[in-house]
Amino acid sequence: MVSMKNLVSNSQKNRIKRGLSENQVHVQYDDLIPFLKKNGGNHVSHLIFLQDKQQFWTKDLNVLIVYKQIFDKYVVLGDPIGDESIFPTAIIEFNEFCKVNRVKPIYYQVNPRYMQLYHEAGFRFMKLGEEALINLDQFTLEGKRTAKLRTRLNKFKRNGFTFCVVEPPHSSKFISEIKKISDCWLGGETEKGFSVVSFCEDYVSRFPIALLHNTEGKVIAFATLATDYRQTITIDLMRNCKKSPHGTMDVLFTNIILWAKESGFQKCSLGMAPLANVGNCKHSFISEKLIHYVYRYGNKKYNFKGLKEFKGKFATDWEPKYLAYKKSFLPIIFLQLIVLINRQSLPHKTFLSKGVVRKVIGSKLRFE
Repeated sequence: MVSMKNLVSNSQKNRIKRGLSENQVHVQYDDLIPFLKKNGGNHVSHLIFLQDKQQFWTKDLNVLIVYKQIFDKYVVLGDPIGDESIFPTAIIEFNEFCKVNRVKPIYYQVNPRYMQLYHEAGFRFMKLGEEALINLDQFTLEGKRTAKLRTRLNKFKRNGFTFCVVEPPHSSKFISEIKKISDCWLGGETEKGFSVVSFCEDYVSRFPIALLHNTEGKVIAFATLATDYRQTITIDLMRNCKKSPHGTMDVLFTNIILWAKESGFQKCSLGMAPLANVGNCKHSFISEKLIHYVYRYGNKKYNFKGLKEFKGKFATDWEPKYLAYKKSFLPIIFLQLIVLINRQSLPHKTFLSKGVVRKVIGSKLRFE
């Protein structure tokens, strides 16, 4: 196996010559795969391949942090990736890197198991939502809980709908075919970014793709399937034709889960349900109670509850995800995250103003 030091040596030398930080090393995306296979990824590591984020490596090149700048923040997606014994050092090195660049670090969607490390590095926390997970050993279509899924699946089968998973490489003709479905699903809306997957031909081409065909053999829904290089598979980008029959996504998901179980995976992730179970306890932080208010009263526009209920049809477990941040005014952080995820184009030095607030509130919020 080629070592990370060999892969980045030339790039690192060039950056040092130009006076840039030794941590700002860019490894080609295909070369990251051996590193991920060796160390395992996390629930969002597949989003590295959207190629819209920057790479930060520890000095020993054993830990990778992926981030993106928004205003005066470096927002890290998920936890560090690599040798877990070096995570404390990685967090400290990234803090110093941010200090040199006069920005504040934020970790978006961190796992509970690493919270002590962030706490020791001076971070505060706020719950963002919960990741819907399926323990595949426990998932079954027998019994009351999944009766509707079982009925719907059988109905689609009787009516001649078929399911399959196709492995890469994919032909350009096939990618063009599913892009039409994606464009139809978008309905003129713009794609999101950062923590929300978007249709990018290079990205989609990297992964196995689950397909649901109608009776005429035409693809009516698809989903890309990403792995953490351990035992978890994630249902990633999912799209369907707007004229597809009611229950199409239920059937697609059910088939994928059964396929993943037969393929030997231990868990299946459906991604995060934003704001789920945030601030609904008596002793929740005030900031979390404010988020709960958004969850309750912003539901008509953003359908937070609907997303959680859909994922709840399948999930056997829910794992909380947190925002780890340095001392800051939380509303500004959330505004900046909304701008980042929704790809708003705003002047770099704009932090908070009435005009910015109006522009962001008028956009389609998405927290995932």
